[in-house]
Amino acid sequence: MALNRLLASTILAAGLVATPYLAQEAAAQETGTSEHGAELAQDTDKVDAFIVAALAVAETRQQYLAQLEATTDQDEQMAIVQEADAAILEVVEQSPDISVDEYIAIGEAAAVDPELAARIDARFSETHGG
Repeated sequence: MALNRLLASTILAAGLVATPYLAQEAAAQETGTSEHGAELAQDTDKVDAFIVAALAVAETRQQYLAQLEATTDQDEQMAIVQEADAAILEVVEQSPDISVDEYIAIGEAAAVDPELAARIDARFSETHGG
């Protein structure tokens, strides 16, 4: 269940980071992201790529959370959030074998489908000994 906590925070981070990106994509694409994500999650290679990207996102997110917690100035916090958004998006873009769209689709599908989240968690445990 270690990945469940990771997934929850990573999906939240991906959702926050990708909001501007998704807004642009939503205008161009009217398909169900979670349905697409569920289809992608049937591919073990995509799930493995999602896990690798999610771990990198979680690590990046942790770095920025520490900075965010260290300040109470709202302008500084907004700057840190914007920097974190860009860094997390970059991490996903640099992740091998998965696009930002695919990452978001799988994350959103796992957020609404407990069975899918459990399958991803099981794959994480299988591949990372977690």
